[in-house]
Amino acid sequence: MFSSSFHHKVYLAGLAITLCSLPSSIFGVSVGIITLALNFILSGNWRTKLQRLKGNPWVWVFIAMYLPILFSGMFSENQRLGLEIIRLWLPILILPLIISMSDRLSKKEFTSLIFLFLLSVFAVTLIGTYNFINHNYSDIRKIFPYISHIRLALMINLSIAFLISFLKEWNRISIKIALIALLAWFIVFLFVLKSITGLLFLSIISLLIIIKALKHAGSISRFAIITGSLTVFFLFASYVLHKYDEFKTIKLTPDNKPKQFTLNGNPYQHDTLSVETENGYLVNLNICDKELKKEWEKRSSVPFDSMDKKGQPLRKTLIRYLTSYGFTKDSAGVNRLDSIDVKLIESGYTNKLFRKTITGFESRLYELFYEIRNRNSFNKIKTGSLTQRLIYLKACWHVIKKNPILGVGYGDVLSEMNQYYEVNNINLPQKYRYMPHNQYLTIWASAGILGLIIFLVSLTLPFFVSSNFSEFPVMFYWILITLSMLFEDTLLTHTGISFMAIFSSIFLFGFKYSYNQSK
Repeated sequence: MFSSSFHHKVYLAGLAITLCSLPSSIFGVSVGIITLALNFILSGNWRTKLQRLKGNPWVWVFIAMYLPILFSGMFSENQRLGLEIIRLWLPILILPLIISMSDRLSKKEFTSLIFLFLLSVFAVTLIGTYNFINHNYSDIRKIFPYISHIRLALMINLSIAFLISFLKEWNRISIKIALIALLAWFIVFLFVLKSITGLLFLSIISLLIIIKALKHAGSISRFAIITGSLTVFFLFASYVLHKYDEFKTIKLTPDNKPKQFTLNGNPYQHDTLSVETENGYLVNLNICDKELKKEWEKRSSVPFDSMDKKGQPLRKTLIRYLTSYGFTKDSAGVNRLDSIDVKLIESGYTNKLFRKTITGFESRLYELFYEIRNRNSFNKIKTGSLTQRLIYLKACWHVIKKNPILGVGYGDVLSEMNQYYEVNNINLPQKYRYMPHNQYLTIWASAGILGLIIFLVSLTLPFFVSSNFSEFPVMFYWILITLSMLFEDTLLTHTGISFMAIFSSIFLFGFKYSYNQSK
């Protein structure tokens, strides 16, 4: 009915809608994929399509990763969750087939699509920045209404890789300045985001650039690159170790010793056996609840005996925050707080470090140190923490040992993990009981070692044999995806699955770097 040129334009539109919607709209991603599927069916020309598919057998290897999900979902006792994951993974089955049997993208088309993706990511970071500045969110992850901050960090890192690649290709000064400005924005934003995973991948980008530079450098340049890189690494390591030493060291000052009475003559309470600290000051010394309550309720509309915005007892948040300054926990201490401190306490922040809102890196280190100390010293599990993830991994390993060959079914992994928590009396609230946060272990637990092997083969071989794999964005993308699965269930959400499916399909089957460069 319509010409092949028309269907190719609709194909490009479907790709554009999907890519632009990845950081901003699950509905948009679905619309894009449905557009691609309907256009593919209506465009006809099946003989040519089948010939293309026959000439690219690696498509079947890639989509084979769907099989473990299909069977583990079908044979789950929890059919609702099993069928849900089968549905969510459909883009991994559909997109490689559509893209491999469609016309290959030209260099101009590929570049245009990637720039649309970059602009979409940029727009979402602008919205996040606006929310960050103008709204008092107690959790920075809430500044993005459309997407998980971890998925966004992956997209920002891939955007950085694309920008670095484009910088080598474009010679116009004005374009280079714009690309460098956008690159700098994304890097700064990763620090604002306080995503340890995102910063890890930023480090990997830097490492890949250094390795590539070393291959083409002379002896003097090589020495300079190695020396400079090692210097940066040791400076960063020294900074982290210095901050950790500051965190765990108890300050030997008069403010850190028990006192008898407040300035108003009221007695202090102490727990001299407690070694909990904030910035080196002991938390459980010099507390007068009577004065704290009276003075706090003069400064804030949030009751002293209520919860802060993070669901923590406000009393405890206030005491920890005052301690971080070295103040006594009484009316005099509360009086020394300014309006910014009061808002931070109401929002659930427990340390003056959170006043530094430009990058938040120091406060993120503080959170990590605090989680590790609580786990090691007090056996506490902090919500959304590194230590909490270790609990998930232990629970998942328990599930794997029950049926390591065939797995328990994707729909039943969470219930089996819950059983582990109950049997071992792990005090983890129901609302914080998530999947393992490791995609490989999740697949092993659900589909067994056979399913994991199929998944790993599908994830690696098609990339290793592809001529595109030597290109910087493609190699980094593969590293990004494979390593992210060590820390996250990357393929548990519609956004994560679609992100992986569309970029893998384009890199493997939809665009060829060497072909377009030779032209």
